[in-house]
Amino acid sequence: MEGDLFTVAMLSSGLRLATPIILAALGGAFCSRAGVLNLALEGKMLLGAFVAIVATFYLGTTLGGILVAIVFGGLLGYMFAFFYLKYEVNLIILALAINLLIAEITVYVMRVLFGNVGSWSDPSIQRLPDFEIPLLSSIPILGDILSGYNFIVYFSWAACIIGYIVLFHTKFGRHIRAVGENKQAAETLGINVRRVQVSAMVIAGMLCSLGGAFLSVGHLSLFTRNMSNGLGWVAVTANIFGFQHPLGVLLTGYFFGLAEAFAVRIQNVTDLPPNLIQLLPQFATLAALILVALREKVNLAVVRRRFRRQLARGEMQSAAGD
Repeated sequence: MEGDLFTVAMLSSGLRLATPIILAALGGAFCSRAGVLNLALEGKMLLGAFVAIVATFYLGTTLGGILVAIVFGGLLGYMFAFFYLKYEVNLIILALAINLLIAEITVYVMRVLFGNVGSWSDPSIQRLPDFEIPLLSSIPILGDILSGYNFIVYFSWAACIIGYIVLFHTKFGRHIRAVGENKQAAETLGINVRRVQVSAMVIAGMLCSLGGAFLSVGHLSLFTRNMSNGLGWVAVTANIFGFQHPLGVLLTGYFFGLAEAFAVRIQNVTDLPPNLIQLLPQFATLAALILVALREKVNLAVVRRRFRRQLARGEMQSAAGD
């Protein structure tokens, strides 16, 4: 019985902890499909976490704070697109600059506004309430796992389904994939490549900021320095590991959330050093990257073998003709 409760609690916690990863990775998938390598997911998530709690404090409403954070995330995504498309700034340099800049700006503004540099909260800030799904919550075990979260958690699941429909069953999605596969060919077909890429980066910024807002006012009700704590980079890995596919992102995001939940839960039932246990999610990320690299090597080997087979067949046919 205790084992069942432990498993249910871990699976439920995994879904909750996967939420910011799924949202950010989905934003990364839109950018990847549009031919843009977006490594600024970390900074966008951190900005969303900070803006959400500050706006909630001043507006007096958590939902209002989240909406402001989403707007700021979209603006940051547009700024990212502006520097990349207007001035052709290297994507890696631009992403690292944004990540470092947001990390320092949040600390500076927190010090100026509230006099703190490590963490900040206020009793007036209320995190998003959880709610049960009426029919689902009555199902034993399954209801305990899939029900009882706030709306951002549910939205992350719906966003992946909507993202799949948009990317693979709409004109806008076809344009995104066309731009990512061959930019020049897309231009000859009359697709506005700049507009498509800007849209993808704005969407990514909004999703990342929503994921960050979940950290500060959805899961907790405080902001700490560097609150995203590498989750943006985990989202980059989840995007790659999930084949830049919304449904793949949903599954890989949950995998990493489950690894994080396992690390948290295992601390209560083991004598292993806490620092070692906290490295488990990083080990999961490393394992995923190794699998991605192996997958690429296998694909390359398959392509080479197919090419050799075709070449040999062509030579045999040529010799038979002679």
